[in-house]
Amino acid sequence: MKSLINFTLILVSLLFAAPAFSQAIKYVRINEIQVHNSDGFRDEYGRTSGWIELHNTGYGKVNVAGCVLKINGEKFKIPQGNPATIIPTKGYLVFFADGAPNRGPFHTNFTLEDTNFIELFDTDGKLIDRLEFNPTDMLDGVSFGWFEEHDGKEKLKLLPAITPGSTNNTEEKISRSESFRQADPTGAILTLINIVIVAIALTLLFFVFKYMGNYHVRAAVRKAEKANPEQNGTGITIAGKKKGVLTNDELAAIAIALHKYVEDLHSIEKSVLTINMTSKAYSPWSSKIYNLRQVPNKK
Repeated sequence: MKSLINFTLILVSLLFAAPAFSQAIKYVRINEIQVHNSDGFRDEYGRTSGWIELHNTGYGKVNVAGCVLKINGEKFKIPQGNPATIIPTKGYLVFFADGAPNRGPFHTNFTLEDTNFIELFDTDGKLIDRLEFNPTDMLDGVSFGWFEEHDGKEKLKLLPAITPGSTNNTEEKISRSESFRQADPTGAILTLINIVIVAIALTLLFFVFKYMGNYHVRAAVRKAEKANPEQNGTGITIAGKKKGVLTNDELAAIAIALHKYVEDLHSIEKSVLTINMTSKAYSPWSSKIYNLRQVPNKK
């Protein structure tokens, strides 16, 4: 039973791993090649030969085992079962195009001297990448591959330096912040930009809150008028007026009239003292049970 569970888990893992592999392999590209190499990059035996560099441009590990490198009619299948065929994130893997596959898993069965292209296929035979070059430009000590220009775009060209196993962009790049600092050493432009941005933001906030407040006030008035058509925006009923708002003079007159009415209503009560008789005849204050003297009992 336990072995059956383990087999099921392995099968499920393989099913999920296959789509992940097919999706990740598309981020691998032929990044750099060198056709003629007489005194440069050397293999583990100290020999020099042409070489091919693969680059994983994705953000996950990619195992290129089982993939095929092809030139003209020659094919080289990358051996399986070797952990070194796993290219890490943004990593590189170099194959020696020396025509001697017996020297190791990273030595191809062809050279680059009699071709003008090289292709990379996945395990299903689908073309992943193709790199074409001019054989007459491939001089000794010259490599060819992808290079990022100053505008941020990449293109294939003869490289300024040979960089197997690392990035082809060896030139120092100036960051945008450094470029801006060089253009504005005193910081005056940056300060002016900040002031303008803050002013625009405050102006926008002012108009937003102003119009939002007016909108909510009008919405409340419409809601009140809809609930009671005989009331205006102040909530006071006006005979014969279905719409409109009381003026300040009308409100002041109503307030004075109410004040005088309340004042006259209590003018007499100030000089009248009212004593109400209690309805309870018994009072505990006169009860003899609370007397301090105890009368002895007669026997």
